[in-house]
Amino acid sequence: MPSSTFFHLNETKQLNIKEALLSEFSHHSLANAQVARIIKTAGIARGTFYKYFPNLLDAYQWLLGVIMGELQLHPQKLVQGNGTSQEYREAVHQLILRINNSEYIDFLKMYYVTNEGILDSGDTNRHMIAQLNSQQWAIMVLCHQAIKESLITPLRQVGIEKRLGEALDKIIGG
Repeated sequence: MPSSTFFHLNETKQLNIKEALLSEFSHHSLANAQVARIIKTAGIARGTFYKYFPNLLDAYQWLLGVIMGELQLHPQKLVQGNGTSQEYREAVHQLILRINNSEYIDFLKMYYVTNEGILDSGDTNRHMIAQLNSQQWAIMVLCHQAIKESLITPLRQVGIEKRLGEALDKIIGG
């Protein structure tokens, strides 16, 4: 989470830093990201960066949270309630459309291909996931995987969504 100093910046400066982070993390994995490129793009000093974020991981996690919130990409929310397999499939389709039509597409591809496996999902996410029953958990995992595969291999999206629907039919009964 950025420091309170970051949140006291005017909106333009915050957006400038966000855009620099987005550019860096869209083109470089978290392991290969560099503060030097971020500060050059943002036009800020290295010390200033560390006034706002304790480290690159914190900056990345903040940006990921912002993006997930803006695009409403919370797989746990997909499984709240008792939807039909078609409703889940349509929700996944709409999420993929939102991602593909956003400025965050490259960031999210990099996230799914490289960064997702090295990030800790945090206590809050683990707690929410632990509250899901086995059917909800299975639906969430399948939907998440369908989103991931569709972004990584967009030419297979129709087939991925079809396979998701078939799997959900078996889980939900359709």
